[in-house]
Amino acid sequence: RVISAAQARPLMPAAEVKGLRRRGASPERTRAEPADHAPSATTTAEKAVAYKPDVRVRMTVLRDYISIFRSRYMDSFFGLACAALACQLVLVVWRGLGVVEPELLMLPNGTVVHVEDYVRVAERAMRGVSRAAGDLRVVDACRLAYHELGWLWPLSLLTGLAYLLRRKSAVYLLDFSLFEPPEEWKVSQAELMALLRSIGEARGSYDESDLAFMEKVLGNSGTGDKTAWPPGIVRCADPNARQEESMQAARQEAETIICGALEGLFARTGIQPKEIDFLIINCSLFSPTPSLCAMASNRFRLRSNCRTFNLSGQGCSASLLSTDLAAELLQNNPNSIAIVVSTELITQSLYHGHDRSMLLQNTLFRCGGAAIALTNQKRLIGRAKYRLRHLVRTQMTDDESYAAVFQCEDDTGLAGVRLSKSIVQVAGNAMKVNLTQLGPLVLPLSEQMRVVWSILTKAPKRYVPSFKSAIDHFCIHAGGRAVLDGIEKNLKLQPEDMLPSRTVLRERGNTSSSSIWYELRFVEEHAKLRRGHKVMQLGFGSGFKCISAVWSRCCN
Repeated sequence: RVISAAQARPLMPAAEVKGLRRRGASPERTRAEPADHAPSATTTAEKAVAYKPDVRVRMTVLRDYISIFRSRYMDSFFGLACAALACQLVLVVWRGLGVVEPELLMLPNGTVVHVEDYVRVAERAMRGVSRAAGDLRVVDACRLAYHELGWLWPLSLLTGLAYLLRRKSAVYLLDFSLFEPPEEWKVSQAELMALLRSIGEARGSYDESDLAFMEKVLGNSGTGDKTAWPPGIVRCADPNARQEESMQAARQEAETIICGALEGLFARTGIQPKEIDFLIINCSLFSPTPSLCAMASNRFRLRSNCRTFNLSGQGCSASLLSTDLAAELLQNNPNSIAIVVSTELITQSLYHGHDRSMLLQNTLFRCGGAAIALTNQKRLIGRAKYRLRHLVRTQMTDDESYAAVFQCEDDTGLAGVRLSKSIVQVAGNAMKVNLTQLGPLVLPLSEQMRVVWSILTKAPKRYVPSFKSAIDHFCIHAGGRAVLDGIEKNLKLQPEDMLPSRTVLRERGNTSSSSIWYELRFVEEHAKLRRGHKVMQLGFGSGFKCISAVWSRCCN
């Protein structure tokens, strides 16, 4: 039988065809290319997939090593250089005073002079240097300086280089404030299921199987009986009331949470609204016009030149992402104050369909918010609680990570947030990449050498370093019980290390990006924090992102 060329071509897997179409590639053209000839990239997506980095790009790994060296070892290197310089000065003076009479002094070239004569010679030399510099005779000034202090130049140069490399404006966390929901916002699990049933009956949305599924998920979620929901949903406890999803209701929730957290922050820190230089507010799902920053600026009458940033769509990692932005702004603008507000608004976020992957959001997320004051003002450093040591951001780019948390419509056109079944695995992969980048910055050399040794010996199971050797307290995003169980197992943490996350999940639910600050407050209230203790915050967000921050305690 004669078989045409088109029939003879092997069929591509459906998943591969779908991936090619998503990237803008043509499956037919990809099939038709000869095996020994690379396909010609015509679209941007094809070029990105087919790109092979050259030597120049691969050499950028040196920049990463230099960055790690600067971040971790430059302070110690600078201290050692200063100590060596001081020792050399003491040694020379001691050697000179030990071989001659007390009133005499031996110069480095072996000449013995009276101390008074040496002082006069040194003063005359320095006057000559300053006079030469004043006359713009730079060469003469350098020659005189080298003649007098040439024996110190190697260590002096080394110390100066270390000082320049370690110069980086430090960012301090002055204090933070949390939103405490009123009692009328708090509901138990039974009351929550009654609310969902009432909403379903009023809208004709949830059937018995949907309610049974949400009740099962709620019972296994790890949340308690005093979690907060907004008034637009809680009002459905009245059988005659309907859920309020208007813009006005959502704005009212935003103003209550954001302005309440800011008022608490101003009271705790003594900062006046007019002193704020940068304001950053993150909320993933609710992004109105005017923005939430404009609302806060109007409420507190901030300065007209206060720079504001409104971030949305960043998921539960948005707080540390905003902290990173604030740190970059402060490092480039000395003597400034930056305020970060993290929250998630759920008045308009309730899903009313039947897709079970989208019904999960109805049982996990709760109301919460935090306001954080960051500064590099010298007058406020003495009052700061923490110093930001390291912040590492990881953005995964594969299709599975991108679709793990996805806002979309279901088959009937109802909007919601779809949570993938593989979200725990995706979060684990993102955390692995993130902590691989964070490890060289914080882990002791003994742990790093164990990792290197397991790689060199090709051990069947690669050694997983213990971050407890470098971190005293952990604040891991309370995204759900399954996520916390996986992190506890992968990082080899003890139950007491996960206590802040599990307690916040039980008492407040998943408050999205603000959960890590509720956990930090738990650590402050129940742990004995001392100067120098390190606290690690770990957040996960849609996209998929994993962000870690390491803070060091500044006071007892």
